[in-house]
Amino acid sequence: MSMIVENENLYNKRNQLNRQDKEEAMKRRKRIRNGGIVVILILLIIMSLLNMVSVKLEGVYLKGIFKTIRNHCTYISAGIVVFMFVSTRDYKKWKSKKMIGFLLLISILSLLAVVIGAKIPALKKYVPTINGAIGWIRVAGFSIQPAEMMKLPFIIILAKLLEKGEEEKYKSLGIIANVAGIVLIYLILVMLEKDLGTTIHYIAIAVTMLFMSRVSMKLIVGLSSLFIGVAGGFFYYVAFIGDKLTYGYRLRRVVSYLNGVLKNEYDLDIGYQVAQSLMAFGRGGILGEGYANGVQKYNYLPEANTDFILATFGEEFGFVGMLLLLFLFVLLFNNIKRTAMETTDYFGKYLAIGIGGYLITQVLINIYVALGMLPVFGIPMPIFSAGGTSIVTIFAAMGIILSINKQR
Repeated sequence: MSMIVENENLYNKRNQLNRQDKEEAMKRRKRIRNGGIVVILILLIIMSLLNMVSVKLEGVYLKGIFKTIRNHCTYISAGIVVFMFVSTRDYKKWKSKKMIGFLLLISILSLLAVVIGAKIPALKKYVPTINGAIGWIRVAGFSIQPAEMMKLPFIIILAKLLEKGEEEKYKSLGIIANVAGIVLIYLILVMLEKDLGTTIHYIAIAVTMLFMSRVSMKLIVGLSSLFIGVAGGFFYYVAFIGDKLTYGYRLRRVVSYLNGVLKNEYDLDIGYQVAQSLMAFGRGGILGEGYANGVQKYNYLPEANTDFILATFGEEFGFVGMLLLLFLFVLLFNNIKRTAMETTDYFGKYLAIGIGGYLITQVLINIYVALGMLPVFGIPMPIFSAGGTSIVTIFAAMGIILSINKQR
C-alpha cells in the first residue's frame, strides 16, 4: 500500500514539475515577445524621426520647420508615456460595463462634436476645415482627430461583444447581428464627416475581427463576394457609364485612380499626388538616392510629411529600405497575432486580433495609396506620418498588447 502511495506522490510531483516548466516557458516566451515589440517600436521611432527631419529639410528657410519636427517629437513622447501607462494596466478592466458605456458615450459625443461644430460658424476656430475636409478639433494649439482616436474604443467594444458571442455560443447570424448596431453607429458618424478613408478602415477592422470569430467561412465568403461585386459594378459605372462632368470631387478621385491603374494616366489635378509619389519610388530604385537626397519633398509632392510620407522614404532608401520597413511592421503584426493565439481569454483574443487588424490594414492602405493601387483616402502611415492622434492611439494599442502578454 505504501508503495502505491509513494508512486502516486512521484507521479504527482512530476506532473507539478512539468506544469511549472510549461508555465515558466510561457512566461519566458511572453517576456521575449514583449521585449521584441519594444525593440521594433524603438526602431520604427528612430526611422520615423530621421525620415521626418529629412522631409522637413526642404523648409530650412521657411518658417515652421522646427515646429513640425518639435510637434512630431512631442507626439511620439506622449505616445511613449501612454504606452508605458497602458501596458501596466490590466487589460480586462477595459471590458467592464461602466468602461464600455463610457467609451461608447465619449465616441458618439466626440464624433458628433466634429459634425455639428463644423456647421456652426462661431466654432470654426475649434473645428476647422483643412484642405476641404473636416475631422479635427483644435484645443490649446493642438489638433485632435476623434475619428482616428476612437478606433481603439471601437475595437474594445467589438471585442466585448464578440466575447459574449463566444460565451453564449451564438451562431453566425447572431454574432453579426450582435455587432452590427455598434458598427453602424461608428460608420454613420464617420461618414457624416465625409471621411471615406477612415470609414473604410473601420470596416476593415470589423471584418478582420469577424473573420477570426465563430462566423462561418461560407457566410464570410458570400458577403465578401457580394461586396466585391458591388464595388466592381460601382467602379465600372464610374469609369465607363456615368457622366464624368457631373461628378463631385470624391468620384473624380475614383476616376483618377481607375485611369492610373487601367491606362497609366495621371492628370495634373487629382492624380498629381500619385504621379509624384510613383516618381519618387521610381527614383529610389533598389538602394535609394541616399538619406536627405530626395527631391520630391521640395514642393513637388503635396502632403510629403503626412499621407505620402512613405514616398519620400522610398525615394531615399529605395526598395531595400521599403522591404526593411515592411518587415518590421509584419514582425510587429506577427507578435500581435501570437499574442491572440496564446490568449485563452476571449476578450483578450479579440482585442489582440482587432489591434493587429487595425495596425496592418492601416499600413497596407497607406502603401497601396502611395503606389496608386487604391484611391487617395488620406490614411496616415502608423508612427511615420505627422499627426499626434494617430501616433498616440497606435502606442496605446501596443500598450494593451503588452498588457495581454503579461497575463497568464
